[in-house]
Amino acid sequence: MGCNAFEKMLVVMDALRALKTKVEARKTKFNIHPAAARHSILMLGGRAQGGENFNVLPAEFSFTLDRRINPEEDLAVEKAAVFAVLEKCRRKGIQLDVEIIQEGIAAGVSSTHFTARRLAESVNAVTGKPARMEMCPGLLENRFYTALDIPAMAYGPGLLTVSHGPHEFVPLARISECAAIYALAAARILAPGSH
Repeated sequence: MGCNAFEKMLVVMDALRALKTKVEARKTKFNIHPAAARHSILMLGGRAQGGENFNVLPAEFSFTLDRRINPEEDLAVEKAAVFAVLEKCRRKGIQLDVEIIQEGIAAGVSSTHFTARRLAESVNAVTGKPARMEMCPGLLENRFYTALDIPAMAYGPGLLTVSHGPHEFVPLARISECAAIYALAAARILAPGSH
């Protein structure tokens, strides 16, 4: 009888689920809505595939692992923790390969930072409503600026509740409103003596 890759994958998955429990007990100090999104993320099996038929042992099985770190965590440390689990499985005789599809550091700017305060003031001035600053749990380009010690925030006319989905849309009125906020924030940030 041959090796059942699905059964071997279950051993690996159990080991990763133990790490998931530890990882997802952590929370970022940054504001995120909903509050449950403040936890660190280790999502297993967003995509899983293997096998040919119900009566044939699967020779291969693959699954995805999505490890999203919060700004308080270190990418190298968290990556090493995942690879340590996989190496332990290898030592048990499980053959496995890893392909990294995407990786990036997490970034965050405090809502009390000068630039964040000027943006919040501009949002309030244009909309008449206080700005709600929160961290996006996705992987944004902000991380490149933050790595260079340049404060960066994402702000736009879109709605997070529908972004990246099949019914994504942007209210047209929000586009001109957002442009006014950008202009006012830039003027406030760049004003002589504003720092």
